Amino acid sequence: MPLLRVWLVVSCLMASMGAAHGATPVRETVAAQVMGADSLRAHTLSLLARGDVTGAIDYWAVTTGKAAPSWLFAFKTAFDASKQAAGACQGVARSIHTAFTQLGGKPELVKLTTRDREIFGYILFKMPDGRDLNVSRTGYHVLVRMNGRAYDAYTGATGMPWAEYLSRLGARSEIIQKVIEALPEVP
Repeated sequence: MPLLRVWLVVSCLMASMGAAHGATPVRETVAAQVMGADSLRAHTLSLLARGDVTGAIDYWAVTTGKAAPSWLFAFKTAFDASKQAAGACQGVARSIHTAFTQLGGKPELVKLTTRDREIFGYILFKMPDGRDLNVSRTGYHVLVRMNGRAYDAYTGATGMPWAEYLSRLGARSEIIQKVIEALPEVP
């Protein structure tokens, strides 16, 4: 809640200035702007959590009177079918993580690796339509987890329950998961 802290600091400053200078309307305007920004982020995040990316982009534009930010458009393109390719995961995870973070969410980056990467590097994902797609040829994949849901190019914008996501993965050796703080430069 960094915006709430900003609001409290600004309110305190404005209150002290207002007491001396009678600036109550300015304090109320600043408070309304901070609360409006917080509400914009919260509602946009709730739209994304439901998978309504187009609705989130439209809501942002209508509410602010400006085009949605580039990170919101990047979130939308993260789920394009063209991103369902081995090796695209870091860019996809970065876009998803950035959007959730910008909106006040608490996403985690999760690294998946196969135990014997040199020998058994392939990780497959069973799509809902029954196709098996290559997630990795190197035994390395990264995705975003937030509120118990997995998000990557294979899940679509609504994400997927974490347990279901893991059940759809396949490899010839054990898949190990680890929460990481940042994306490495090279897998």
